[in-house]
Amino acid sequence: MRSVLFMIVSLMSAMVFAQQPVELVLWPDGAPNSNGLTGEEQELQPNRISNVTHPTLTVYRAAKSNGMAIIMCPGGGYSRLAMDHEGHDMASWFCGQGITYAVLKYRMPNGHGEVPLSDAKQAIRLVRQHAGEWQIDPYKVGIMGASAGGHLASTLATCYDNETRPNFQILLYPVVTMQQNTHGGSRTALLGKNPTTEEIRRFSNELQVTADTPQAFIALSSDDGSVPPSNGVNYYLALQKNNVPASLHIYPTGGHGWGYRDNFTYKKEWTQELEKWLKEGVVFPKESNPVLRIGTGYLGTKYVANTLDGEKEEKLIVQTQTVDCLTFIEYVLAQALGSSFTDNLQKIRYRDGIIDGYSSRLHYTSDWIENGVRQGFLTDVTATHSSQTMKLAVSYMSTHANQYKQLAGSPENVKRMAGYEKALSGKQVHWLPKAKLPDAGLPWIEDGDLIAITTNQQGLDIAHVGIADYQDGKLHLLHASSSLGKVVISDEPLSRMLSNHKSWTGIRVVRMSHTKNN
Repeated sequence: MRSVLFMIVSLMSAMVFAQQPVELVLWPDGAPNSNGLTGEEQELQPNRISNVTHPTLTVYRAAKSNGMAIIMCPGGGYSRLAMDHEGHDMASWFCGQGITYAVLKYRMPNGHGEVPLSDAKQAIRLVRQHAGEWQIDPYKVGIMGASAGGHLASTLATCYDNETRPNFQILLYPVVTMQQNTHGGSRTALLGKNPTTEEIRRFSNELQVTADTPQAFIALSSDDGSVPPSNGVNYYLALQKNNVPASLHIYPTGGHGWGYRDNFTYKKEWTQELEKWLKEGVVFPKESNPVLRIGTGYLGTKYVANTLDGEKEEKLIVQTQTVDCLTFIEYVLAQALGSSFTDNLQKIRYRDGIIDGYSSRLHYTSDWIENGVRQGFLTDVTATHSSQTMKLAVSYMSTHANQYKQLAGSPENVKRMAGYEKALSGKQVHWLPKAKLPDAGLPWIEDGDLIAITTNQQGLDIAHVGIADYQDGKLHLLHASSSLGKVVISDEPLSRMLSNHKSWTGIRVVRMSHTKNN
């Protein structure tokens, strides 16, 4: 009888999981920071792991994926990890709903608050990089956590960068604040015995909520004697204040640390509520293109020119903390395309995705557009909707070689650049004269379209680039502004921006060819 039962359980597991779980090393080339711990991890009790110095992500792929993925951060007061009832035990339940489930074994902070957060960010990156392989939507990836793991999850949900914003968050009896009503052990482990006021505020996540914080599901017990219920309640209120959709469930008894345990009186209730929320409560915006949402995440990013020209040898540079007008577009597009950010960036930035010296980089925006159309990730929208054409005539870089570090003193590079300029010149492209663009934009120009502003400056094709963003019925430009020194949404409509610049003649409009749902 027991063997028959085992066979049934094994068969059910096979139906739930697409394959055996895969454990991925989070930082195969070494982590970017250290928690100061040494030696191997310890398991003083079954499934209670401490001294974690080598983080991993264990992935359970759903046999029939619905496109969603959840990364779970077990709790343990930031000094150990409860890997069973707050980790692996939930895999079958999530996968049974078509959700790929991953358990994050993150490093203990040991007073280094940024260490667990960097692991959570890397986990998001890994899941999105494998989106195609695992049959998940890179824009349906959620972060989940219990207790101190809930603090880590809510930290990522409020302190993400441009690559790592979760699309939703699930918090079980979470630690949220580092202020008065915190869990003392978690705070000491995270920030040390004498944290500064700034550190306390920085890691009090109820203070970090914005309108862009991901939607949330929160569950806790009213009689939690370890982590004050006010942690989850105040976080919920902060979400409400910022108009972030959130669902709060408070059970009268249960205490702390119930996770997926059967002895929790309200296990049926919280799992059913979560299942319903995941099916009906989570809202994924119906975007034809995620470019605008990702681009908006760069607002305030510092403008710095020539960030790609610092190296002697041409190589792929990723420096998202500072951008110019084109690198801003490149980083946004590389994220929006999903899968591997760096692979996308290389095929966006270099001719046919091949790095072969300075001139292989697509310096002229018209060449950049042509490359994107040729490789299939850009569509020239203007070519379909405007009958106006212009003949390209580019020569600026080769005739002003002294202005470019890699051209000055390098006749070979100048010669190669002149060759590419000659190949591009004479080609006919469609454009829209600025006189034909009203303040309200045009029906065929959509939010998230890429706008390239044409110029009459001799030897150049494009003067500036940005992203279409409709505000109050008028077409504005989301762009990296050299005059303002940062990424902004233009105060005035794009049509007026064009009118105010005599050398700006009109626009070309291109669009990311495939959306996040492809």
